[in-house]
Amino acid sequence: MSYVLLSVSGHDRPGIVRDVSEALLHIHANVEDSSMTALRGRFTIMMIVRLPEQETLAELKASLADLEQRSGLTIQSQPLSADEVACTAPEPDHVVTVSGADKIGIVHAVTEALAKLNVSVVDLSTRSHASEDGDIYMMALEVAAADRVEEMRKALEGVSKTLAVDVDVHAIDSQVL
Repeated sequence: MSYVLLSVSGHDRPGIVRDVSEALLHIHANVEDSSMTALRGRFTIMMIVRLPEQETLAELKASLADLEQRSGLTIQSQPLSADEVACTAPEPDHVVTVSGADKIGIVHAVTEALAKLNVSVVDLSTRSHASEDGDIYMMALEVAAADRVEEMRKALEGVSKTLAVDVDVHAIDSQVL
């Protein structure tokens, strides 16, 4: 059994997920982990796919090449090592939200503060929204802070003051997810 990281991108339209999953279904590949999003008219997917014993990477690539040609999608595949397959992402335990006037450096300042504390960013989403008062920037991060929550809060308070943005930290309720 082999595992492959797939990266799919293209102009957003209804049916992309169906088309990709259909190509995988034809070769009996299983989608194990995935993340998908649309950004400004572009759609992107990252997924870990498990191939059955009888299928090869070449057969996967052939199936996906046909999809690329029919759909205009760009698809990249990368086989995963046994160590990568065995690796699991850290479980997020907090959500950090940031909002305020859009300016260069918000993502870097927040993630720099987290990295200094060895807090892992598990997921990150950002949006810029035009308003009468200027562009508003919003960011949400799922993080694995473990026992560094108070240090993280203090560091992010500093970022909040420096950049004049609102930063909030919330524990994730595992019962909700």
